Amino acid sequence: MVDHLERMRAIVAQAVAEARRAANGSGARLTAIDLVAYGETDPAVVAHLFAEASRGTEAEGAVVAVTQAGSRYICWNCCGLRFESDDGICPNCGEDALEIPEEIGFGLGRVTVSG
Repeated sequence: MVDHLERMRAIVAQAVAEARRAANGSGARLTAIDLVAYGETDPAVVAHLFAEASRGTEAEGAVVAVTQAGSRYICWNCCGLRFESDDGICPNCGEDALEIPEEIGFGLGRVTVSG
C-alpha cells in the first residue's frame, strides 16, 4: 500500500533542501511551492497532504499551488525523456512510452524563496 503522507513528507524535505540551496545563506526562506497532481489525482488532496506534511517544517505556511497534469511517461526507446501526454507517445521518437506508476500521483514542481 502506498503511503501518500510519507511520500509528501519526502517532497517537503526536498522542497526545504532546494530552498536552502537557493537561499545560499542569505536568510531567504521558502515562501511558495508548486506541486503537480498527475492523472486522476485530486489537486485538493495534494494540497491537504502538503499542509499536513509541512507542519513543523520550514515549509509550513508556504503558499501552495497545485497544477493538474496529464499522465507522466518515460521513454526507454530513445533518450529516457520524461513527459506528460494523453496518449503516451514519445515526442522525440514517436514510440509508445511507459507510464510512470499510478502510485506516483504527485510531484514537486518548483519552490520559491524570498526574503
